[in-house]
Amino acid sequence: MKRLLLASLLAAGPLATPHTLAQTPELIAVQLNTSESAGDACRLTFVIQNRRAEPISKLGFDLVMFDKSDGVSGYAAVDFGALPAGKTVVRQYDVGKGGCDTISRVLLNEIRACEIGGSQDTDCLSKLEVSSRSEIDFII
Repeated sequence: MKRLLLASLLAAGPLATPHTLAQTPELIAVQLNTSESAGDACRLTFVIQNRRAEPISKLGFDLVMFDKSDGVSGYAAVDFGALPAGKTVVRQYDVGKGGCDTISRVLLNEIRACEIGGSQDTDCLSKLEVSSRSEIDFII
């Protein structure tokens, strides 16, 4: 009986795997990796992973910085540029007025540019996965 159950599970496993993989979305992961004060600005370092099978020719965001009292403290436009398929890149930007210790979170307010596979993508937001390993939150 145990052999029959084991044989059934092993036989079903390969059939279930392709279906599961086909439903896994190919995301663009954007991580706020570090933040450090740089003069009178806050330097944000992002790690961007293009997990898609096609290249991204343009990716840019409008960011809004919030201070510790939840007030808007600054705006920044960032351009991540081109991202080859399956590639990870790192980009740095100086944003805000004052050091990073004044910023509580960064909001991805708007997607300025998102060209995937040579054409403008109108649903880029659904393809994004954002996270932060900094003391500053990164939210959508």
